Amino acid sequence: MKCFAIAATLIPIFAVGCGSYPAPTARMATSEASVRAARELNADKDPQGALHMKLAQEEIDQAKAQMADGDNKRAEFTLLRADADGELAVALARESKAKSEAAKSTEDLKKK
Repeated sequence: MKCFAIAATLIPIFAVGCGSYPAPTARMATSEASVRAARELNADKDPQGALHMKLAQEEIDQAKAQMADGDNKRAEFTLLRADADGELAVALARESKAKSEAAKSTEDLKKK
């Protein structure tokens, strides 16, 4: 009887201890913002930027599906990758723009 009382006490404690992982809504917003920024900077005009922007969007879509399935912890990690890919696309777009402006400046100097 004692074992039953102990088990009845411990089961709710374990159930609470295994509570659900919160939905990564803030991480979702950050990831979507990085893809939006990459799009605004025309990352899709650079092959590598376009690739990472596409990967980020696919990872966001995958994370949404994981959240719908209740797998919020996995969605959090997927969104971390999406954010990293989005930020990389932004950096590549900025680099491409800087290189283009540098080449234009060099051409302007050669003309003078």
